Amino acid sequence: MVRSALKSLVAVGSIGLVAACSSGSSSSESTGGDITLTMWLWPGMGFAEKAAQYEDENPGININIQEAEYADAHQNLITALAAGSGAPDISGVDEGYLERIKESSHLFYDLSDYGAADLEGDYLDWKWNQASSDDGSVIGIPTDIGPMAMAYRVDLFEEAGLPTDPDDVAEAMGTWDDYIQAGKQLKEETGSFMFSDVADMYSAIREQGDKQYFETDGTLIIEDSPQILKAWDKSIEAMDIQANIERQTPEWGAAIANGDFATVFLPPWMLQNIKNDAPDTAGLWDIALMPEGSGNWGGSFLTIPSQSDHPEEAYDFITWLMSPDNQLDIFEANGNFPSTPGIYDEPAVKELDDGFFIRDDIGAIFAEAATLVKDVYRAPDTAPINTIMQDALGTVADGVAEPEAAWDNAIQEVNRQTSR
Repeated sequence: MVRSALKSLVAVGSIGLVAACSSGSSSSESTGGDITLTMWLWPGMGFAEKAAQYEDENPGININIQEAEYADAHQNLITALAAGSGAPDISGVDEGYLERIKESSHLFYDLSDYGAADLEGDYLDWKWNQASSDDGSVIGIPTDIGPMAMAYRVDLFEEAGLPTDPDDVAEAMGTWDDYIQAGKQLKEETGSFMFSDVADMYSAIREQGDKQYFETDGTLIIEDSPQILKAWDKSIEAMDIQANIERQTPEWGAAIANGDFATVFLPPWMLQNIKNDAPDTAGLWDIALMPEGSGNWGGSFLTIPSQSDHPEEAYDFITWLMSPDNQLDIFEANGNFPSTPGIYDEPAVKELDDGFFIRDDIGAIFAEAATLVKDVYRAPDTAPINTIMQDALGTVADGVAEPEAAWDNAIQEVNRQTSR
């Protein structure tokens, strides 16, 4: 697709904490009849070209994109909200921060007042529900998602006597018990591990549950949650087939290049990690559904803080930007997987083939995975509890603690964390 060059009006800058707090009013500007909408994002969201297009098609509207690193972007927003000034007209919010932001929903415009309810059918139900409330209020418009599938080394599977066709793999490893058994066979026959780190398996199974750590009213249910108990127990069962190498470390990159483990549970955006870390393995990887369905890892929303002086203009822009057609364009240009299922049958999605992975319909498998994700409540404490549980499993993997003691210690720390 031919795309216009970026206009100079689409500025990509840096948001500092001082800038977030020092302004005495909203970041909106109106100069000579023009309206400038300030938009806070983090790198990789891929909206600059579309913002330039919107400016071309809407004279008098300027989009000022300002970027900060992921954590800084969210902290800057939280700081500006607490200060009562300095917030942007539009802010990206990752799903990991969403419940914390929703606790301060009074500091954002309710997008249902501008007609957001009419757009619900454009988006996956579970994604839309994340940013809406039982009373019909809507705090954000969905952007991308991170449905999870399983990448696997075909050569290692073949050497182990396991199926290699994606459909056959999905059938043979339809349950986590099947997967663990296949991993034992693979390790015995090849010497390689089935996956990298026990925390990965725990997260993958946890993500498949519609109830995890909390009820929707905020009640902690971790000790009675079937999905959490299953995620923990299966992870313990799989200790002997994991390489004990954490993701996002140099060791992980070296191990994946060496074939030290055979499968990776991943969303679309992580495919690039394999390509970057193991370029010589091109043509050795394929992708199938995970055992027992899918989960979601990543994705965000666009919100409008109530400090904005131009909520209507901001709403018009973000709903245009996140429309199905524009999500398709952003996917083609940047790889952000769309949250609008109406475009999943488009060739650009369905027939995605990057030449590195064997299958020539990468988009189709992630589109199928997206429809299998369950709606789940994520509380503000969900992320720190994840860390506690994963660290506890790490102590078992390292031989520091027995499973029962590790569980008890984790629950004690979770209770301490949530009782603050």
